[in-house]
Amino acid sequence: MFGASVHPVDLTVVVVANLMNVLLTAMFLARALNSPHLARAVGTAVVLLALPLAVATALNLREGRGAWLVALPALVILYCAVEFVLDYVLRVDFRNTALLGPDLGLYYLSLMGMIGYAFLVGRPYGFATLVTYFANLAATFYSFARVGHGA
Repeated sequence: MFGASVHPVDLTVVVVANLMNVLLTAMFLARALNSPHLARAVGTAVVLLALPLAVATALNLREGRGAWLVALPALVILYCAVEFVLDYVLRVDFRNTALLGPDLGLYYLSLMGMIGYAFLVGRPYGFATLVTYFANLAATFYSFARVGHGA
């Protein structure tokens, strides 16, 4: 099912994409269950996943592996950087401002990009990433129904 000929960088990106979806699922469930400290800790872990993605993206760039293999993880890195600046540096309550729309756009675009990357690696990887994305999406809707877009 999962081929042995997958490039190690691709496998890293797919693992990070799925880990991100699982952690985001946990973060949204923690928000819905009124556990802000747990949600914050898990959110921090999500932002830190930009680091292995940055290394993978740099390796893909250095090896000239193709624009999509650079651009798609770069969207996630950008999303994590924006979250880091707004949440941890500026400490802006942007989820209750006009910044929410662009933030959500970048959020969904970056996660969909990871699904695309996973499908470029192989169908089984793409479907696995799609499953974790839908779990994340379900937790997002559940959280929004319970508490809105609160941090």
